[in-house]
Amino acid sequence: MESEARPSRWIVAGAFVATAVMLYFGTGLTPISWLTWFAPLPALLLAPRVPLRTALLVAFGAYLVSTSNSWAYYAHSYDVPLPAGIGISIGYSIVFALGVWLFRAWVQRGWPLLAAFSVPAVWVALLYLTASVSPTGISGTLAGSQVGVPVVVQTAAVAGAWGVEFLVMLGPALLAALRFAPVRVAAVLLTFALAVGGYGVLRLSAEKTAPAQLVAAMVHDTAPWGVDITSPEGQTLFDQYAAAVAALPAEVTTVVLPEAAFGVDDASLPILRDKVSALATGRRTTIVVGYARSSDGRKYNESLAVPGDGGTPVSYLKHHDLASVLGDDLVFVPSTPGANGGVGRSALAICADVNFPDPARDYADAGATMLLIPAADNNEDGWQHAHTAVLRGVENGLAVVWAGRYGTAMIADGHGRVLAEEHVGQADAVTVVVAPVRPGSSDTPYTRIGDWAAWLAAAITVLAAGLLVLGSVRRRAPAGPASAEPIPEDARV
Repeated sequence: MESEARPSRWIVAGAFVATAVMLYFGTGLTPISWLTWFAPLPALLLAPRVPLRTALLVAFGAYLVSTSNSWAYYAHSYDVPLPAGIGISIGYSIVFALGVWLFRAWVQRGWPLLAAFSVPAVWVALLYLTASVSPTGISGTLAGSQVGVPVVVQTAAVAGAWGVEFLVMLGPALLAALRFAPVRVAAVLLTFALAVGGYGVLRLSAEKTAPAQLVAAMVHDTAPWGVDITSPEGQTLFDQYAAAVAALPAEVTTVVLPEAAFGVDDASLPILRDKVSALATGRRTTIVVGYARSSDGRKYNESLAVPGDGGTPVSYLKHHDLASVLGDDLVFVPSTPGANGGVGRSALAICADVNFPDPARDYADAGATMLLIPAADNNEDGWQHAHTAVLRGVENGLAVVWAGRYGTAMIADGHGRVLAEEHVGQADAVTVVVAPVRPGSSDTPYTRIGDWAAWLAAAITVLAAGLLVLGSVRRRAPAGPASAEPIPEDARV
């Protein structure tokens, strides 16, 4: 890199503020999708022109400040308590600073493309490692910010959500590297843009001919967790849900209620099952309801699916939960004309299950086309968590019906297009969303191959960081007295 005048303190401060502000609005609980792509750019543009300490401080500090968009949520969240939230904020900031370090180092050594790819590689690799060891999985990543941009999120069908995450960081990194090798970097940037855009448009235009079915998600705005089904409050709540179901259009084939809508024990579980069965068969509509069950001092987080034709009800035990006994069975709703119009195969999951690749990927591999998901959130994070479910749907070609208490009621198709969405908690009533949705494909490259994009990111990270640390690549000769022989221009990446 040719020597140039060191930027003034005002430029350094401007880069810090610009990155922090764009990250603040481009990430978090309700991100602005297009800002996410540009947020890292000021810090990356600055990094090669300032001392390493300054570059790292700007990157780390800007990202840390931007996470203040979630601090109020962490302060009262059950899912992400404050200590965990602080760890997440610091962790994201460290990973971003590491990406800026690699970018600066490889730009200065004359390898702008390796510099650009290092940024998303270290970001995805370390987030993937975190998600792999975390008992709560991962949600609220950069990929989730792109759910409102269906052309971009189609990448998840090939490379998973990690592929979308990689792209969001690669874009600004390539722009920052553009001035160091305009032709090569521009060619790579254009290739990725055409490939991602072209694939997205083709996938979105390839509509299935299977008929759509009308489905609904409904959530009582203020009902607490696990209302005892045998109590007067439980009966009142059930009556409110029954009235909401009765008010639905006759064509509705499936209704999903929230996680732990009711509380039962071994004696009262048949009462809940009988009530839901009577409601389902009376409307010839499949009904899925979440319930919290206690048995012999142990807690179970389950959902019940009752086919509308009077078929045998099935129960699903949540796979990922820190507070209850875990299940591992895949549970499908019996596919009958009375239950779901004979269209596709509907499968059951619950809330935090979408923070992990499975069971969604296992379901798709087994032929599921739709996920029915009772959920519960913490109000502010409802949009974010529901869109994590959408990403799982795109990864595996699954339509999603999400009923999130204190969060969002949402319906999306297998291409990630949100067909109906409503924030829950506005009034003491039942919030209902209804939409026609086609079954997903349940057959994507990601379903068959898995997290190859994350492993590729890990390989690039090891290459970029390893070569740098080991010093096995000769540096470009600095201005002044000769040192190492410069790397030929045509040999650099």
